[in-house]
Amino acid sequence: MPIPQVMLPDLVVRVLEVYAQADQAVHRYRTATGLRCPSGCVSCCHSPKVEATTLELIPLAFHLFRSNQAELLLKRIDKQHQAEHCILFRPDLAPEFGGGCSHYPYRALVCRLFGFAGAEDREGTPRLAHCRVMKEMYHLGPGPTDETAPLPLFHTFGVAITALHPHLGAVRRPINQAIAEALQKVGLYLDLCPPDDHDHSRDLPPEKPLGTPFRPRRAA
Repeated sequence: MPIPQVMLPDLVVRVLEVYAQADQAVHRYRTATGLRCPSGCVSCCHSPKVEATTLELIPLAFHLFRSNQAELLLKRIDKQHQAEHCILFRPDLAPEFGGGCSHYPYRALVCRLFGFAGAEDREGTPRLAHCRVMKEMYHLGPGPTDETAPLPLFHTFGVAITALHPHLGAVRRPINQAIAEALQKVGLYLDLCPPDDHDHSRDLPPEKPLGTPFRPRRAA
C-alpha cells in the first residue's frame, strides 16, 4: 500500500498532540505520586530493547531536515548499524550525569512514558511497569497503583498513535531502524514537493511539541 506522503505534515501535528497528552498525563502522575527519575540516570537510554514505530519519529525527522542534520544522522546509523543503544544518546551531553538525549523534545513515546506508565492486569487493575532503578530507589512493591493518581497506560497512547496511520504507526521496530525509516519517508516527501513549492516553513511542522507542560531536569 503506497504511503500518502502529502499527509506527513498533518500527521506530525497530530503526533505532537498525542505527545502533549502523554506528557501531561505523566506530569499529573508524577505530581500525585512524587515519583522522579534519579538525577542524571540514563539507564533506559542504554537499553538495547528500546523500540518505536516509524510514525513516532516523523516529528524528529522533520526537525533534522529543518536543521540540516538528517544526512549526517543517516550516515551515523549506517556506520553504527550494530549499535544496540539509541543513536540519539550522546555521552558528551551533560557528562557529569553520564550523557543525555541529543533531541529530547522529539523523543519517542516509550521514552516519555517509561517509569511512569503501566498496563492493566487480568482483573483490569492498572499496574505500574516498574523501572528497575526507580523500584530500588523508592522500594516499590508489586501492588496496584494509588487510585488517587491516574496511571498513564502504554496501550492508550499506543492505540492513539496507531489510529493516526495504521501503516506507519502499527509496527514497533528497534529505535535506530525506526529513526532511519522516518528520515527516508520525510526525505522522499520533501523530494516530491514541487520545485516552486519549497517554502519549508510551510512544509515543516512546529519546531517544538506543543502543549508540553514541563521539561524534566534529567539529561535524558
